[in-house]
Amino acid sequence: MKRRTKQVITILSIFLAIIAITSACSGSSEPTATSKPTAKAESSQTDKIQLGMYEGRVTYDPEEGYYFIEARGARFPFKTDPREALKVPLEAPGKDILAKHSALLLGMIGEGVLHTTILVNPDEEDEVMPAVADLALYLQIANPRKFAGLAYTKPGGKLENSVVKGPQIQSLDVDATPETTIVQIKGPKSGAQSTAVRVLGGGKFIIEGETYEETYLAADFVSVTLLKMLCGSADCPDAAACATGGDCGC
Repeated sequence: MKRRTKQVITILSIFLAIIAITSACSGSSEPTATSKPTAKAESSQTDKIQLGMYEGRVTYDPEEGYYFIEARGARFPFKTDPREALKVPLEAPGKDILAKHSALLLGMIGEGVLHTTILVNPDEEDEVMPAVADLALYLQIANPRKFAGLAYTKPGGKLENSVVKGPQIQSLDVDATPETTIVQIKGPKSGAQSTAVRVLGGGKFIIEGETYEETYLAADFVSVTLLKMLCGSADCPDAAACATGGDCGC
């Protein structure tokens, strides 16, 4: 029953997120759905977060153990505080943060990308699964046709047929290409030495944390970045077009 409840919550979150994104990108001034917050914000001065062209509010639900960005009538779930997630270092090509974000987004869901796979070590599957769940949700919101599922670095994973495109066992070095990108999530058991999001080029991405809590933060950095891109950006009039290879005038 508990697992079923979580599945319902996730499905509802995806539905509300898609509604909010559609509304945001169309420029509508009225929310298309409403939802009452279930947790009090820390304070009216610290709970705000900029979500592209729109301002959101961060709340925490102790019963679900999740943070939420409440924006335009929807609640977007995150395992960690999204304000803290945005502090995770991004190592990517580019002279400034806008160029680095473009490298991250274009490399992960750009026009030339056929599909993106999340890769984990089965030895730490349970520990990294909250990071996998958050990232998978927002990759599917960004472009469900390009999300290929979850693959393992070696045999021993608990899931079967969790990849819809490509083999169940994959390697970042062997299987990643600019068209078939791989995002490897690494925690301490996989040898993570720092906390960062790394864009290595050639369709290779690494999300890692010195602790598993920091691994969740790093994954949520990417998730929040995807969400901000879909809702537009102060630096770009059509960030979604930019991220998918279109001409947005940036």
